[in-house]
Amino acid sequence: MTENKKLTLNQLLLDTANYIIDLQKSDGSFPAGHNGPHNDPETPVRNTAHFLFLFAHLFQVTGNINYKKAGEKAISYLLGNKARQNFTFYCRDKLGKDHCNGLIGQAWVIEALIKASEAFNRDDCYKLAEKVFLLHPWNERIGVWKCIEVDGTERPVDGTFNHQLWFAAIGSLLNKTTEAKKMTEIFLKKVVPNVYLYSNGVILHSSPVGRLVDFVKSGYFPLVNELKHRHCIKMKLKESYSHSVGYHGFNLYAFAMFKKQYPNNKFWSSFKFKKMTNCVYSTNFQQELLDSEFGYFYNVSGIEIAYAMETFHKNKNETTTWLNWQFKETYLDSKNPLCRNSPDKNTAMARIYQAARLINDYEIIVP
Repeated sequence: MTENKKLTLNQLLLDTANYIIDLQKSDGSFPAGHNGPHNDPETPVRNTAHFLFLFAHLFQVTGNINYKKAGEKAISYLLGNKARQNFTFYCRDKLGKDHCNGLIGQAWVIEALIKASEAFNRDDCYKLAEKVFLLHPWNERIGVWKCIEVDGTERPVDGTFNHQLWFAAIGSLLNKTTEAKKMTEIFLKKVVPNVYLYSNGVILHSSPVGRLVDFVKSGYFPLVNELKHRHCIKMKLKESYSHSVGYHGFNLYAFAMFKKQYPNNKFWSSFKFKKMTNCVYSTNFQQELLDSEFGYFYNVSGIEIAYAMETFHKNKNETTTWLNWQFKETYLDSKNPLCRNSPDKNTAMARIYQAARLINDYEIIVP
């Protein structure tokens, strides 16, 4: 029987980065995925953005010039015409769906550009992140954003809660942009407290975004559409549960990013938020997460919940436990720690970047 090995989280980040550098293409991009079990063919934009974040982080930590070189090449790709022409980033290529991948596709790139601007002293990265964020029409009454297609076409409000949440959380990182900070504060005030939960505290994946009273004030057609949406939600609660479980950590990770920017927001002490975070201690939730196709093998829920544990509960043991659960399920080798059993190995490789936000190093036991 093969004995388990002990590694550190930081070593896993370094091993993955050192391996993936050799996969970088001449234009600075990295291999594209297909959005896991969603099976939406993607352009290289998303994974290139994820790896840019990782290289920027590792350059800050180590000063290794190789990470800067790889990061600069990734920036060149993301700032070029293949990734974006005049409006939003070209993230997805599936018939019948938008190319911008809603708000979430844009959030992932903006996130990486902000990080790169800090690590590599690239003001052009910050300016582009700001520009693309502010391109999206903002409905202050409801507290949500519409989408903008890659050709500049205005699309409806992105009705997926985690998309709005991540876009807002990433927008809160635009610390030099007063308008963006104001928007994200309103989102925290108006939208977040009204998110729908299952009885155990899991966030409903298709939760409405915004208060119904604000749709009432927005006119007849927005109200009718919202009422239809909420009716459909109630009809699909049971069949949406496993999906919601698989995205719960993804949502908690975004809340943790928000917490860093707004540490004293009253929502963190609310009953609703405590219910969201405490549900992860349930053995039922833990088993349901293991059974969800959107959990460890796509959304890297162990890393996401670990970041929430470190941020909100400051519990090193719990953080370590969740990290180890993640790698127990997905560890292939030190170069591919998230790829075993993944439905989308290219994206799985890139999602290790999410572990870079953890402040402390942790001991990992791997097969």
